[in-house]
Amino acid sequence: MVGKLIKNELKAGIHSIAPIYIVTAAILGLLAIAFAFEILWLAIISIIGVALVGIAILAVTLISVINNFNKSMFRDQGYLTFTLPVTSGQLLFAKALCSFLWILLSYLVLIGIFAGVYGYAASQIDDEQVVMVRIFLSTIMEIPDAGTIIGIIAFFVSYFFLQIIFLVSEIYFSVSLSNVRPFQKMGMGSTIVIFLTTFAITTVISTLLKAFIPLTLKIELSGMSLVFQTMEQTSGLAFGIGDIIFTLVTTVIFFVMSSWFMKHKINLR
Repeated sequence: MVGKLIKNELKAGIHSIAPIYIVTAAILGLLAIAFAFEILWLAIISIIGVALVGIAILAVTLISVINNFNKSMFRDQGYLTFTLPVTSGQLLFAKALCSFLWILLSYLVLIGIFAGVYGYAASQIDDEQVVMVRIFLSTIMEIPDAGTIIGIIAFFVSYFFLQIIFLVSEIYFSVSLSNVRPFQKMGMGSTIVIFLTTFAITTVISTLLKAFIPLTLKIELSGMSLVFQTMEQTSGLAFGIGDIIFTLVTTVIFFVMSSWFMKHKINLR
């Protein structure tokens, strides 16, 4: 049953998000034509359009995630949703997984678009300049071994996934709490207020943990290491362990509270 839920959620997401991807494909087509026929003005306009659409993809995806969760759980569709032979936890899992996948896709498309724009800009640099840059980088940077590279990539991918899951949990918590009776009269405004308040509180706590917890993961080309310093005391690229643990714990709390609200406190409209 959970598999069917996930399948239906993905279908619902496609209907909401597909138009912005169609627009993106059309603009990318224009960009390809501009490159193929060396039409400079069309290339510039297309690059600007692609950059704007890339940002719009993320915004549309987030709005779609909020709207779909709110409509399917707390509006007329909610009466049908809560009659399904699954627990609130299973409902939450199916919806959260699909939301995670859609947000992940939007980030990947956004990264791909800006990487493509950067690649085009880099291709306009003379070959001699590219060689000089490579020589300069090779003189100041040591090349890490394959194991180190894999470890660093694995950490960044895991951290990236954690941030997306945390965002989904925060959205679901805000939407669920906004449908509890004291906040319900405010409509979507309560969702926005709760989300911004929650975001502000978690950001402050996260900043304090980074500043005062003396345990940090330091990432260098030579590898990753734990240092008993705060992030402010650590040079280079670093991630506070306290902040990572806080994000994990808060994510679980948001999902658990969302599930509890769904079972005990929600008033369907």
